[in-house]
Amino acid sequence: MTERHSFVLCDIAVVDGTGGPVREHAFLEVLGARIARIGDMADYAPRDGVEEVRLPGHYVMPGLVDAHVHLSGGRAEVDDQEIGVVAEPMGLKAMRSVYEAQQLLKRGFTTVRDISWNGFYLKRLFVEQQIPGPKVVACGPGLTRTGGHGDLFQFTPDYVAEHGVWGIVADGPEEVRKAVRRNLREGADAIKIWVSGGDNWPHDRIEDVHYSMEELRACVEEAHRQKGTIVAAHAENREAIEMAIDAGCDTIEHGEEIDEALAKKMVERGTILVPTLELIINWYRDFIPLGDEPRAPVRPEAFLYRDLYQERTEEFGEAYSAASEASFRTALAAGVKIALGSDTVYEPLTKYGEYSAREFRALVQYGMTVPQAVHAATAVSSEAVGMSHALGTLEAGKLADLLVLRADPTSSADVVYDAAHHARVYCDGKLTVRDGEFVW
Repeated sequence: MTERHSFVLCDIAVVDGTGGPVREHAFLEVLGARIARIGDMADYAPRDGVEEVRLPGHYVMPGLVDAHVHLSGGRAEVDDQEIGVVAEPMGLKAMRSVYEAQQLLKRGFTTVRDISWNGFYLKRLFVEQQIPGPKVVACGPGLTRTGGHGDLFQFTPDYVAEHGVWGIVADGPEEVRKAVRRNLREGADAIKIWVSGGDNWPHDRIEDVHYSMEELRACVEEAHRQKGTIVAAHAENREAIEMAIDAGCDTIEHGEEIDEALAKKMVERGTILVPTLELIINWYRDFIPLGDEPRAPVRPEAFLYRDLYQERTEEFGEAYSAASEASFRTALAAGVKIALGSDTVYEPLTKYGEYSAREFRALVQYGMTVPQAVHAATAVSSEAVGMSHALGTLEAGKLADLLVLRADPTSSADVVYDAAHHARVYCDGKLTVRDGEFVW
């Protein structure tokens, strides 16, 4: 394990995460775990006991933040996710989740917000600093109603309660309150609630609202009672999005049906959008492909008979993708705060680290400038996970979570995306990754 010490990065360019211009010919000094000062090389004076690390031609930015991951420890494709994820031992999934978190760190993501049981324990493990890992902002399992997005209907309720890594079933305001309190007891930094369906299973439709306003308000009230707790609302249809905003949820996850009225309301309330673009826009391209030969289900999907004979064509999938993109562009144009969240869920479906980097590239592909995407992936994402007081920008007093690059990250999305440009990652002032390998 490398020890923390005091050092100064010299002859660098600083991208501070605020959205401002690149600061050329600069230095950044770290004392222990925190940034001590940033200045121009013309004003630099060395201090005794502070190591000089000269990195001419390199750019230093805040460590990246992924505000939506599932460190589930599963191995599956879409068709076998219940067997591939839920039916494996919880201990095995927990051990695999260490690898998953470390893959994110290797791609420059020094902080992640996790929705799974594993996050409770990963955060404790990495804080001990015996092995490298990102800061894990833990939601714990998301709140789902019986039969909701996190309730895996192929198994008995008792089995889901014991082995379901993603969700905790809660029905009615009092059960919702109890579930929030249970997660907070385990150390939750944030609470996730599935307000709408998610289109993963035959009875889990995006267009359905899964919680009442009374239940949703109970969740937010109970979470916010412990000050600083963020509430993240999975909301994929317009009604669910508006309910989540009105109930006081802090972030909207996915949010494919944002119109100008909802965007205006989000700006007024300060509600942050975590759009998970790479997954949402490509849902019917990469995960459930439609076309002349649609995928054959591994089991009959005669769950809701009224839906059994509804055909979803390739045209349907493209219309969904277009509407999701339009929703994002509407939010962006209105000035909604937008954070990076990948919704990486399990391998091989979404490769950890790689999928988060693809989400950065998607932010630019669908409308952001590269500097806007850098701001989203650092400052705004740190706010989305409730950690903007400690990280997300480069300024004196903030934690020294740093990503050092060989090219200007504001010039092209490929600089952040392509790991070949990544030279170093520092966590809490410790050199942790060099050229994609752990230094520990």
